[in-house]
Amino acid sequence: MTFNVLLASKIFVLNEEEVPSITTPESDAINVTPEMHHRRLISIKDIQNDAGARSISPVKRKCRYTDENNIDVYPYYSYTACTVQCRKDAQLRICNCTNFYMPNTEEDLKCNMTGVICLNNNLETLSVLKARWSSRTGLFCDCLPSCTEAEIFTVKDFKSVTNNDYASVAIELAFLPTERYRRNVVRGALDLVVSTGGTGGLFLGATILSFVELIYIILIRPFCNIYSQRYKDPWHEKYGRKLEDNKFMQLRLKRESLK
Repeated sequence: MTFNVLLASKIFVLNEEEVPSITTPESDAINVTPEMHHRRLISIKDIQNDAGARSISPVKRKCRYTDENNIDVYPYYSYTACTVQCRKDAQLRICNCTNFYMPNTEEDLKCNMTGVICLNNNLETLSVLKARWSSRTGLFCDCLPSCTEAEIFTVKDFKSVTNNDYASVAIELAFLPTERYRRNVVRGALDLVVSTGGTGGLFLGATILSFVELIYIILIRPFCNIYSQRYKDPWHEKYGRKLEDNKFMQLRLKRESLK
């Protein structure tokens, strides 16, 4: 890719999901000036995900897809977008406002002069990212990496002087991609069911049908027995006839004796 730049600029070489931020490494940017030709050779390593990875929660798979967005500064998720959201929340928490160029921010949340002074006084805290266990001054952002963003590495940079009043930039692949990361699901929900059934069948002689029969014996069968015995007559079981027939015979004998 080759293009021209008319003014002195900083060009970020990122993948399609990342966004430039204050914590983007300087090695990912090119400072271009007029009358210079800049050429950068890069290499790419992309990531491929197993189809079953979608069914696993982001916390367990340790990454998020772009459509699993839980931030409001950008419509799609990426690690750098999450850090921007983290910095926005920290600015609102510390200074009760955020900087003027924060994406997707309401006007009443943007800082006035007092807020800008507050941001400047807490610049080190708001501009440096740190790990959870680190004790240094900085901002901890609990952001998961993207599941699909590729990694771009700088192989070599070249600069040369030209006679043009603009800068020309060329970004090229040093070589075709030869490596690819793949995220596989080692054991899914179906595998867990199959393993549990196999273990139960091996050590207990149990199958899925055995569990179904157990549920039937404990829950369904007692209610069926109660329902089938609701019209049962204990008198009939003891004397061979129903209690109503015995009462009828006694009433008939009383009438004959009266006659």
